[in-house]
Amino acid sequence: MEVAALYILSYLVGAIPAAYIIGRTVKGVDIRGYGSGNVGSTNLFRHVGRKWAVALGVLEILVKGALPVWIALYVLDWDRSSAVLIGPPLLAVGGHNWSIFLKFQGGRGLAVATGTLIGLSPILLLGFAVVSIGGWSLTRSSGVWVLIALALLPVWSVIAGEPAAITCISLGLVSLTALKRLFSNWTPLPEGLPKGKVLFNRLFRDRDVDDKADWVRRVPQSTKSGEAR
Repeated sequence: MEVAALYILSYLVGAIPAAYIIGRTVKGVDIRGYGSGNVGSTNLFRHVGRKWAVALGVLEILVKGALPVWIALYVLDWDRSSAVLIGPPLLAVGGHNWSIFLKFQGGRGLAVATGTLIGLSPILLLGFAVVSIGGWSLTRSSGVWVLIALALLPVWSVIAGEPAAITCISLGLVSLTALKRLFSNWTPLPEGLPKGKVLFNRLFRDRDVDDKADWVRRVPQSTKSGEAR
């Protein structure tokens, strides 16, 4: 019974569309129609404001990501090698990415995944941070380096001698991120670009088009018309 309860709680907490709520409350906008369309801190930063993005990031990391893991480990006393531990972190990320409150739309889950790593394995968190931040500092391109850093998590897990459950969670985080990028909130493929090109951009660049500036600055057509008038 406690397993089912924590699994449901993990998904529902992850599914709370905090970025959407903040966007609606602070600026009266649906964040899904702006920039990348992600319901997360990066898109909120660009289109609502820095302080709200920081607050959201803390919420997603500590409450959505880390809290379900901490409950499992320190309240329910689950062992880190237990197979049931696989559920809470992946359900938290899945809830954030495909929220039942937003017709199964959501964010990319990076902050939530980071929170799960805080709770599960500081070693894996360090490896993830070094690769993703180091790659970004060299190329100023985060999409591909985040994917590489996530893909390396199972490798670091095996090298570090982590339990098989932690390795399975690492594999799950990679899979959830790849699926979310490819389906991209169920948005249709843009016209004028080959399907293969769009899917490549989504997976490795985390956007539909080649030009990042055009992608992150997108606003609804009605907003553009209003500005023109």
